Amino acid sequence: MDFFKHRRRQKTGVRPRQIIFEKENPENTYITWEDKMKPRIDLDDGITREEYQSLASRWDEMISLAEEIIWRNYLDPNSDDLMSEVDSFPDIRFLTGNYYVGDVSYGYIYRDKKHRAYHIKEGRLRHKHHNGKEWISEWLPLDSPEITRYYQILLSLHLTGDEGGKEDDYMGLDLEAEFLKLDDPIEFGILSHDVI
Repeated sequence: MDFFKHRRRQKTGVRPRQIIFEKENPENTYITWEDKMKPRIDLDDGITREEYQSLASRWDEMISLAEEIIWRNYLDPNSDDLMSEVDSFPDIRFLTGNYYVGDVSYGYIYRDKKHRAYHIKEGRLRHKHHNGKEWISEWLPLDSPEITRYYQILLSLHLTGDEGGKEDDYMGLDLEAEFLKLDDPIEFGILSHDVI
């Protein structure tokens, strides 16, 4: 696309619209626009069927929250945060407003009193971090009173664009929610967005 044609495209803004693919994902693998399959579902080892069903029953709520984030951060033409310069990313002028769910993960995250994340490894809780020179692991027992277990939902969305004149994957958007009880309000935060 030449520079002048690119400059003539406007920041029009469209509301997010979820594309739901009906094709099964029998291998439960990572998907792309070309695959046009149902999302990959990942469950932590410890999560029970009842917990999963309770979390999954809130799907419409999760999608509504995700769409508000997409609108507010990437599609609203009145946002001052959206880039519209040549070679910026993401560029609202290329986004179609369409998106689909690529992955959803239901599980737990464990946090200490400083809110540092721990994960189960080798039958214990491990906090792994980098000190600038090397990776350091800090360990606690599973029943440590220092730790609080939270439910965690990770939602990986694929936003489509028409950068080359045809709709395709444009941007990946990863959202995360953590909450203490199954019926607590869900609040997603943006983990990352990147080029697909």
